[in-house]
Amino acid sequence: MAENRKEQILTILKEKKSVRILDLSKKLRVSRETVRKDITEMEEEGLLKKTYGGAVLDEANTETDYERRRVENEEQKSLIADRAYHFIEPGDTIYLDYGTSSYALAKKLIDFEDLTVVTNSIPIVNLLIHSPGIQLIILGGNVRKNEDSLFGTFGLNNAKEIFVDLGFFGCAGIDIKSGVTNYHMGEIEISKVMLHHSKTVILLADETKFGKSALYKTSNLDELDIVITTDVKDLEVEEEFLKYNIEIIKTEGKELND
Repeated sequence: MAENRKEQILTILKEKKSVRILDLSKKLRVSRETVRKDITEMEEEGLLKKTYGGAVLDEANTETDYERRRVENEEQKSLIADRAYHFIEPGDTIYLDYGTSSYALAKKLIDFEDLTVVTNSIPIVNLLIHSPGIQLIILGGNVRKNEDSLFGTFGLNNAKEIFVDLGFFGCAGIDIKSGVTNYHMGEIEISKVMLHHSKTVILLADETKFGKSALYKTSNLDELDIVITTDVKDLEVEEEFLKYNIEIIKTEGKELND
């Protein structure tokens, strides 16, 4: 129930940019104390900023539409995809999730020979559908139009029957406290299953994702094997990540292993 309220608050904020606790209390039919508690937790998660009597949207942590987001940090995503590409070998079965970092990797796979790609991303399907060396497995489900992705019970049930060699995942944020997080519950449910069905779990996250949190948790840090990123600005943060036995591969500067 609390997670549903938080999602509603975030939806209202995206539309209005600011909200009052009194108005939310009436709209959500809960006490002001409950709304105040939700807002405090959401601020701790980096989703909004509290104001006197209400909250405003934290623009840095809101999800943008897929096409817009795909060109953001495009060079960094391409560098990350280059490094990720070298983990893939002929005969592998891989999972590519719905994020734009996974799309950047898919662009480099168009001419790959002898590869099976599992995905719930329509843009990735459209990109690879005519590649003769790639067998595509589409999980299926309901279409999320602003993300061009598939989610829901149908895709989730299919994911439960599929196991892959490598799973490549994106995120909205990665943080010591909250782990790996993203915005849409339906897609995250599929990501969770595929993460546990991947022999090797690889997170693709440029440096802007570190220290940020979105609404829904995808995984704990200790469920990751490798993080490929552009850089980690804070050395103390990097050292904290290494305590979880994660291999951190940076496209800029030297590699740092656990």
